[in-house]
Amino acid sequence: MKTTLIVESNIQFQDFYSINLHTWIGANCVLKDDAKFAIEHLQKDPSSIKLIITRAKVGTERSAEAIYEYLAASKLEIPIIVIGQSPLMQKVIVHIKSALEIKALIQAAAKALNVTAQEMAEAQVDDYFPIPIQHFYLIKQSICNVFLEDEDQPKQFKLFLNELGDISATEIKILISNKVSYLHVEKINRLKFVTNINQEIAAKLELKDLNEDEKTVALEMSLSLLQEKMQRMGITDETVELGNRNLRGMVQSAKNVPNLKHLLRRLLKNKSGYQYKHSQVLMFVATQLMDQLDWVNKEQRDKLQFIAFFHDIALQNSEQARIHTKKGLREANFNSEEKELVNKHAHLSAALAAQYPNAPIGVEQIIKQHHGMTNGIGFSEHYSQNISPMAIVFILAEDFVDSLMYAEKNFSITKKIAIMRETYTTQRFQKIINALESITI
Repeated sequence: MKTTLIVESNIQFQDFYSINLHTWIGANCVLKDDAKFAIEHLQKDPSSIKLIITRAKVGTERSAEAIYEYLAASKLEIPIIVIGQSPLMQKVIVHIKSALEIKALIQAAAKALNVTAQEMAEAQVDDYFPIPIQHFYLIKQSICNVFLEDEDQPKQFKLFLNELGDISATEIKILISNKVSYLHVEKINRLKFVTNINQEIAAKLELKDLNEDEKTVALEMSLSLLQEKMQRMGITDETVELGNRNLRGMVQSAKNVPNLKHLLRRLLKNKSGYQYKHSQVLMFVATQLMDQLDWVNKEQRDKLQFIAFFHDIALQNSEQARIHTKKGLREANFNSEEKELVNKHAHLSAALAAQYPNAPIGVEQIIKQHHGMTNGIGFSEHYSQNISPMAIVFILAEDFVDSLMYAEKNFSITKKIAIMRETYTTQRFQKIINALESITI
């Protein structure tokens, strides 16, 4: 048994480690809140532990150092993975910056447990994949059918919950009291199900308790969850609560960086997906641009931050979010349904914004117009006099950000401003382009 000792006080992270290590490498986890309890476990049963994953610090305790010193004193050769920064030798001890870096975590754990990539790829998976039952407390609905093993006929499974069926915490508690350890999903759905669990965990994390790398990953995962729930459920108490939380997190994240270069470096380092990265950078640039305009007040500033967060909420993925022109949509490798969604996404996002409680007044109109079409359908190459000033600010900020993200290190603000002056020739646009020149990278 590939038993891993987890040293982590945060319950959500304990769930995160457990579900992913179980799914990807079949590891069993022993959970301890700090180094003191972890060492007590090692004193009782050192031979069963094949890997230790620990925070560099749990509270004020230097957990990684304490465990490393105990292993050295006890002559125990158990590999350690440290989450965060510690003084331990980087060449000897594997360090991972963010606990939410699934790929890095699984690769490091697999290597420590001598599980090769080929073994992971070729591992035999039962038709019904077991999910530890406690993880069902994390979700309110299941994104796929869930099955219960027949207690009288092992390896026979009966449907327990339909796809999108509501999950009752009371019912889960009863099953646990009846010694049920696992519920099952069909193997074809296991990764989709676990991804959903990961997103739900990320959405429950308190951002103030995370390091900067973890905040970035948590916000991206939570935004993906919000989009999926919006498309499935529309505007509900649950999606509004999740949306408000995401918006607050992204606004705070934009405030906490000294400049655009710092924000880009952080997002690129975390390999964030395009859609989240685009929205976060756009929020920063749009806010900076608004600060340069003499007619802008705090209410309008807040409004544009909401629009930066919400403008693409109807889209499904980063590939769709990259489309900003008729030509781009025409050449995209999308099926007809995806093309229709992308073509109408401004209209659909605006419709959701119109239903959103306490949304800033007028955001639906600006979201409709953010690709230059007053009805929110299609992409305009010529802008009418009916486009609102706030929509013009957003259109220019988004054009600027798109070029910045595609060019990255080769971006020239001088060249971009020159191109924008040639593209947007009317005085309404030119005045705001003047303000863009003051933004520093």
